[in-house]
Amino acid sequence: MKIKTFIVTLATVAGLIVSTFTAVMTFVIIGEPIHSEMFIKISLTILSVLPIIAFLSLFSGTYLSRNSIFIQKRLAKIKNQKFTQSSDKFLIEEVNEINKDINYLSNQLETLIGDLKQKNHNLSNLLISMSHDIKTPMTIINGYIEEIEDGLVSKKQLPETLDYMKKEINFLNELTIDMLEFISSMERHKAKEQIILYYFIENEVFPHLPKNENIQLINKIDKDLVIKFNKIDLKKICINIICNAIKHIEKGYVKVSSKDENIYFENNGSKIEKEYSKKIFEPFFTTSKSKNRKNRKYRKNGFGLGLSVVSNLSANNSYKCILKSSDEEKTIFSLEKDEVAIK
Repeated sequence: MKIKTFIVTLATVAGLIVSTFTAVMTFVIIGEPIHSEMFIKISLTILSVLPIIAFLSLFSGTYLSRNSIFIQKRLAKIKNQKFTQSSDKFLIEEVNEINKDINYLSNQLETLIGDLKQKNHNLSNLLISMSHDIKTPMTIINGYIEEIEDGLVSKKQLPETLDYMKKEINFLNELTIDMLEFISSMERHKAKEQIILYYFIENEVFPHLPKNENIQLINKIDKDLVIKFNKIDLKKICINIICNAIKHIEKGYVKVSSKDENIYFENNGSKIEKEYSKKIFEPFFTTSKSKNRKNRKYRKNGFGLGLSVVSNLSANNSYKCILKSSDEEKTIFSLEKDEVAIK
C-alpha cells in the first residue's frame, strides 16, 4: 500500500470512529435517549463531517507522499552515483533532517567512491609499471644464472657477473620498498597532532637529508606556527620533496617557508616544464628522457613514486601538494590546506 492511500484510509477510519464516538457521547451527556430520530441525526452529522475528514486526509496524505517520493528519488540518484545536493525546505522538521542526512551521505559516498576509483586507477598503473620494471631485471638475473650453470662464465668473469646480478637485485629491492611506501601512503584516518613546524623541520627533517656541501638548507618557518598533521606523514612529505629537489641541484639551496598554515619548498634546481605540473604527482612518472638501465642504480629521478607518495599523504591530512611555479631561477612546491577536503 502506498503512503498516500495508507494516510487517507487511516485518517478516514479514525475520523469515522472519533465523529461517531463524539456524536453518541454528546447525546449521552445531554441525557437525550438515542431513538430512531436521534440515530438519523447522528448519521447525518457523521456523513457531513466525513467529506471534511477525507479532504484533510487526502491533503496530508498527498503532502507526505510527495516528501516520500522526493526522498526515494534522491536515494535512487545516489544509487546511480548522481551525488547531487538539495537545499529544499519542508514543513516537517524530521523530513528536513532526513534531507540533511542524505546530503551528508551523498557527499561522503561521492568522496569515498572517487577516492576508491583513484586508488584503483593508481594501483592499476602501479601493477602495469611494476610488471614492466620487474620483468627486465628478473630476465637478466635468470640469464646470468643459466650462464653460470652452463659453465659459460669463467672464474675471471664471475666477480663482474655477480656484481651485475647484485645491481639488479638492489634495483628490485629499491623498487619493492618504493612500491610498499606508495601503497601504505593510501591509508587514511591516521592520528594527527599539534606540530611546532620550525623545530620539526630543524630537528626531524634536516638531519635526515643527504649531506651535500654544495646545497644550503634554509629554514624560514615562523617559529610560532603550529599545524595539525600526522607526524610521520609530514616527515615523509618534507623529506621526499626536499630530496627530490636536491637531486636536481648542482649548487644552490633549498628553502622551507610558511604563510598561515601553508608550507612552501623553494629551490634553485632544474626547471620543471609546465606540461609536467600535474603529471609529476602520478605514480612512475619522471621528467627524465632517458630510461637507460645501465644507469638505473644512479638514476636521478628514482622510480617516480616520491611525489605520488607526497600527494597521497597530503590528501590524508586534508592538504594538497602543488607545483606553485618553476622557471630558470627557482622552483616552488606548496603544501596547502585543502578547504574542500576539510568540509
